[in-house]
Amino acid sequence: MINKDLLKSISEFDEKGENFDSQELVDNLDVMEKAHAKIHGLLITTRMRKLMRDFGQRESDIYVVSYPRSGTTLMQMVLYQMTTDGNMGFDHIYEVSPWSRFSAFFKRPMPSVGERRIIKTHDPYSMHEGNKTSKFIFLIRDCLDVIPSIYQQTQDYIDPSVNFEELSNRNMTNWLDYNSTWIENGNGLDILYLNYEDVVGNKREVISVLSKYLNVNIDEPSIERVLERTSIKFMKDHESKFGEQPDHWKVYNNFIRTGQVGKGRSQFTDEQLKEYRELSKKYRIEGTHLERYFA
Repeated sequence: MINKDLLKSISEFDEKGENFDSQELVDNLDVMEKAHAKIHGLLITTRMRKLMRDFGQRESDIYVVSYPRSGTTLMQMVLYQMTTDGNMGFDHIYEVSPWSRFSAFFKRPMPSVGERRIIKTHDPYSMHEGNKTSKFIFLIRDCLDVIPSIYQQTQDYIDPSVNFEELSNRNMTNWLDYNSTWIENGNGLDILYLNYEDVVGNKREVISVLSKYLNVNIDEPSIERVLERTSIKFMKDHESKFGEQPDHWKVYNNFIRTGQVGKGRSQFTDEQLKEYRELSKKYRIEGTHLERYFA
């Protein structure tokens, strides 16, 4: 339950007032830090829910869902090229394929573009469990490739001193929780599951699967355009349309990376891999799209 009086008091707090006690605030800094993190997280989530409510739901909507660094941007580009004439006139892909969390964070509207709106999300299943109208494309990438990619992005954009082992332990659990819940699909959403390794390794076949699932007719010249414009070379050449914008120390030209499969495992110790195996036994793996990663 939200304490409206407390929020009102905080919003009206005047640090220059007569009763201002700076030492009391210093003494309670830890509490304030925790409260700030909780309130900020709740604020972003609430903004997102309002954005999604205003955005609405259509039968033609396509949601691209994945754990971070699992091929989301690649799939956005594949779908954009498949469902439009492929015009590259946009400044950033979020102009033609919005991400609600990005819009919420920067207090921007979600652009509603095209006959087939393509929406990116990394959010948990609970954020979308009531959407029985739209189609969902859920991407799954090997956790042992995901984590090194997250580590590199964290170094480049967030924290250059991030600890690999701590980041790994946290993301192994989060990856299993996230993917398992979406695979379970408790509310019966219309979901097409794709493994990232198939998308990059057999893109032509994946395009065929997508065209049938989405009921999109696509001819050979269009397929060739999709293949060319979703190549690593093309996306690296147009990286400003996909990655974050430059900001002092941030590494700008490393958002689109190599897209390699199976290279991440070498960055983990035998002990980490053993712990990961043990952790996975708590989840339903057999018979799901996760099984290939534990064979």
